[in-house]
Amino acid sequence: PFKNPEYKSGRRWKNLKQVVAQEQAASDWPVDFPAYWAIDAPPSLLPQKKYCDITGLSAKYTDPKTNVRYHSAEVYQVIRTLPPGAEQQYLALRNANVTLK
Repeated sequence: PFKNPEYKSGRRWKNLKQVVAQEQAASDWPVDFPAYWAIDAPPSLLPQKKYCDITGLSAKYTDPKTNVRYHSAEVYQVIRTLPPGAEQQYLALRNANVTLK
């Protein structure tokens, strides 16, 4: 085929929109047949990533006193200088704050 200048491939590529439209038009598919328009994945088996509450970088450490996650020793020094109650505002951003009644 690559030596014939008049050769044209009979196969055309379809984009996602065309594939989805074709799958939805076909009504003879079984209910549990996997399709592009009905993709469903199970929850991940990997642990959830933890990010620093101050910088947004990946958090390797957690302050045991305040439960604020931090990235490095420099960020830990910033956490130590926070006024009382400020760490609760950082924890509230990730819905981990403690509410006293």
